[in-house]
Amino acid sequence: MVALVFAVPSGALAKKKGKGGPPPAAPAAPNPANPVEALAPYINDLDNLLALVRTVNKSNSEFLAQSSGRIITLRQEFIGQQESAPDDQKGKFKAAVATCDVISAALEDREKTLGNLESSAAVKGGGKLEAPAKKDNLEQGLHGGSTAKAVGAIVERDRERQAIAQGKAHAKGNDNALTSMAVNQWNQRAIDWRQKIVANYSQIK
Repeated sequence: MVALVFAVPSGALAKKKGKGGPPPAAPAAPNPANPVEALAPYINDLDNLLALVRTVNKSNSEFLAQSSGRIITLRQEFIGQQESAPDDQKGKFKAAVATCDVISAALEDREKTLGNLESSAAVKGGGKLEAPAKKDNLEQGLHGGSTAKAVGAIVERDRERQAIAQGKAHAKGNDNALTSMAVNQWNQRAIDWRQKIVANYSQIK
């Protein structure tokens, strides 16, 4: 896949060092009349937007947290621009709306995947489900004198503990395997989403 690189417009004032300096200027609101520029932040940070575990810092935390809502607002602004644009300009706004739709669908899919992973993590398999039925009396079925029964009870207790431990280890292995499979499936879907988003964005001319 050919990687498309788009420059995010600069212009935000750098934060001055030292106490008493003016606060940094807020990022300029996206200009819906220029959809290539308005959508550039989403394209430039697309891999991070789609990642299940995002890289968050002071400069991007607000953008990442509000990305889903902002893209919906931007979509509506593109529709308004399309309605008033000359006929030869309507196409780029139509492509911009389509790009917003695919980004929104990808972010919704990501949120659903995260929810499913959180749900599966909350419902863990228990070792006792795989362990043999516990005896109410560990001496049940054991023969011999009191000493023999005491030794047998200890052996039976240790056997039960080992079975439960093995069951827990097996259940944990299954949980990890299912989580890994879900993450791998999302990573593949994220690649597909990225291709669709970039393809739609490239149609904005």
